[in-house]
Amino acid sequence: MLESYSFSTLFGLENYWCKTLLLPKALVKLLNKFCRNYLWHNSVENQKIYMKSWATCCCPWEEGGLNIKEILSWNRAHLCKWVWRMLNPPVSLWTTWNAEYNMKNSTIWTANISPHHSESWRSILTTRDFLLHMYGNAAKAEEQLISCVDATGRFQVAKIYEHIRPHYARVRWAKAIWNSSIIPKYSFICSLAVQKKLLTVDNINRHGLCLMNRCTLCRRSSETHTHLFFKCEFTDALWRRLLGWMQVMGRTNDLRTELTWCTSRRRHKHWKMNWFRCCLSAAIYVIWQERNARLFAEKESSLSNLVKQIQFVVGVRILDRHSKISDEVVAHLNSIYG
Repeated sequence: MLESYSFSTLFGLENYWCKTLLLPKALVKLLNKFCRNYLWHNSVENQKIYMKSWATCCCPWEEGGLNIKEILSWNRAHLCKWVWRMLNPPVSLWTTWNAEYNMKNSTIWTANISPHHSESWRSILTTRDFLLHMYGNAAKAEEQLISCVDATGRFQVAKIYEHIRPHYARVRWAKAIWNSSIIPKYSFICSLAVQKKLLTVDNINRHGLCLMNRCTLCRRSSETHTHLFFKCEFTDALWRRLLGWMQVMGRTNDLRTELTWCTSRRRHKHWKMNWFRCCLSAAIYVIWQERNARLFAEKESSLSNLVKQIQFVVGVRILDRHSKISDEVVAHLNSIYG
């Protein structure tokens, strides 16, 4: 049954229950396994090889992740909203009943957990205990909850989630990859490539397999991320042609250096920089697709065909993302497309 679900459907199912109950750890682990297997293998069945740990996937793009919500933290963030409601109760039957029968003469910070309480109320008190443990005392925990309330008095779950989720070091190349001008699947492959998480032959051999390590594109050197992007003769020639097409001359580097270069540009929102980012991500994607086609399907495309394919995709994408296109852009595209 789960085979027919999309990735968003799996998260939608958990998101419904996250708002009212604290999910059991065994269930969280099972949901993580389903989502992880579906992401990497398009199947919820058990798999052995994952390109990236699920923990690092569940963090924002700026920290090298895939901007996926971490289930346990997202669950606790929703329950923090109910803790806040008991601290600042609106006029409602729910808050009045809990104050009278569950808390009695205590506050939300001092109320005891009883086996006679409902599962939803025990979930709220367990979240209360988590906040006390995280911030040290009730005053600091309440101060943190207050900081998550907007000007209209509404509690913002996303803000408290940012406080309680696991954090990782920020990466500089995130804005160059996760950009609205780039096709999402290109961004996905490019993010794996820059972190050296694609299943190149050297990565596969680290998992215990013994394959002959030979680049399928140039057939000369060993296949690694550094070699594939862009130290390989084939990919270096492809990228040089694209640099000439974009009129960026006199340089070619590895992938991380190229991302650093386009991230550090002052006019990073200019259409030419978006064009460069889109072209770079498309080149990474096409190179990886060509490598897989040669390795698994024994199909080979010429360098010229791959360059034309990238040029067409990038041209269409730029025109699509710039609806109010200027005369400068039209003149430039006319000059390069002839």
